[in-house]
Amino acid sequence: MRFGSDALKGALAAGTFDVNYTVDVFYDGQRMLKDLPITDVSLTDDATSLIQSTGSFTCTYQGDFAESIAPREVGDVLSPFGSQVPVSALVTCGPALVERVRLGQYEIAEAPSIVTQPWLFNTAFLTKGDIIHVTVKDLFARTDRDRFDVPGAPVNTSSVYGEIQRLTQLPVTRTIPDGPVAASVAYQVEKLQAVYDLANASLDATPYITSDGTISLRPNVWPAVVDTIKGGDDGTLVSVDKAMTNDLVYNKIVVRSYAGDGTAVLASAEITDGKLRTQNRDGSRSPYGRVPTFFSSQYVTTIAQGQNYATTWLPRVSQLRGVQVTLTELFNPLRENGDVVQVQRFASGLVAEEFTGRVVGIQRGMGRTQQTTVAVGS
Repeated sequence: MRFGSDALKGALAAGTFDVNYTVDVFYDGQRMLKDLPITDVSLTDDATSLIQSTGSFTCTYQGDFAESIAPREVGDVLSPFGSQVPVSALVTCGPALVERVRLGQYEIAEAPSIVTQPWLFNTAFLTKGDIIHVTVKDLFARTDRDRFDVPGAPVNTSSVYGEIQRLTQLPVTRTIPDGPVAASVAYQVEKLQAVYDLANASLDATPYITSDGTISLRPNVWPAVVDTIKGGDDGTLVSVDKAMTNDLVYNKIVVRSYAGDGTAVLASAEITDGKLRTQNRDGSRSPYGRVPTFFSSQYVTTIAQGQNYATTWLPRVSQLRGVQVTLTELFNPLRENGDVVQVQRFASGLVAEEFTGRVVGIQRGMGRTQQTTVAVGS
């Protein structure tokens, strides 16, 4: 979770707050605008996407000197050619509490609607105001557009953080211990995919952009519970919407050799008992059947590495993505992807249901609630 004062946490838990959004606008390291109010805010965090944070908002601007901030060419304020916008939630609770929480550092991707109202004053055309609609993506969008000119290899094999920093040209925040690159391999074309593969194979982690614009790593192994979301009259949980899908639930992993035609099998692992077993003990088809997933990587080249990968990932792909729950909770800017939370639902003052989940998605808007999607553990 993001940091917040005890007073802020108390206001969020009680629901006694108001929230507004603001942005600063930076270009080429210089702050061009400060505390620009924005409306029509829609921010989406999706831990399953390569670009994990996206959004849109509207800037309504009326300058003190009838000036315009509407972008007209490359390099203008709010132009989608390198402008960056830290988006913050400003939470207030009466005169006693005003606290700013940064939700993300974004790059402007588009300005699909720019409306400017000019007027004539004497012989000069001035501006009554601008209405600018903006879409944004997190800073991985820049890495995604960048590609390798030719196949290359890791330069800094002693540090995963160091190599990721070299690839992305972004500062890093070390949230988990560093380690060496798993193997010296050839990078292909997609630079962002190389960053994900590097973190996954070497440190069993997923890279992400923090709210302050640095790159960090989220462990794939679930960390400890950081918060409890409670229902009932005194809780912040509004509703629970459950969903089940088998699209991403497998009961067997087959690790194939990356070299050659990819037909050689290095290792495999499968569920042999329980409701997701691949087959019955007599060899007949189980209720769920055999549902394999296949994996190959430049970082997994030996039988031992293949077996370790298959054994490690089998319980994850067979359970964690099977059940997802969307929680409607009171707005909480401290919540972020990767948080492990305890969810409690109450009936007649008693705990009717309790489960643990890891946040994989958050949808925030202008309302006083947000939709938080969690993957439910076994």
